Amino acid sequence: MADLPFPEKIHTDSDKQVQFRTLIASFGDGYTQRAADGLNSKIDSFAIVWPGLNLADKDSVVAVLDSVGGWGVLTWKPPTESTTNKFTIDPEVGYSISYIGKRFHISTRLIQVFDL
Repeated sequence: MADLPFPEKIHTDSDKQVQFRTLIASFGDGYTQRAADGLNSKIDSFAIVWPGLNLADKDSVVAVLDSVGGWGVLTWKPPTESTTNKFTIDPEVGYSISYIGKRFHISTRLIQVFDL
């Protein structure tokens, strides 16, 4: 488990998305039942960007993201939350690096997890 690097440098306009895991059972005549899937059925995810990083900061962020991959866990207190939560990098997104105006921009999507 690692801390999310440079949380103070994450762009303040990060995007939060909320999803609900739901179990659905379909019966005849269009009748369905729905229920929450487990205790933690509400999942938050955040699209975050570190804009304008220098080479050293870019290397630090990349080293942490590479060590965590899509299987490890990062701890982070999102700006919209009051507590530190656990996240994993969305394996379908990974991360991307842009080089704009002699500065690096790194973006990724983090998905909340409830590991022990």
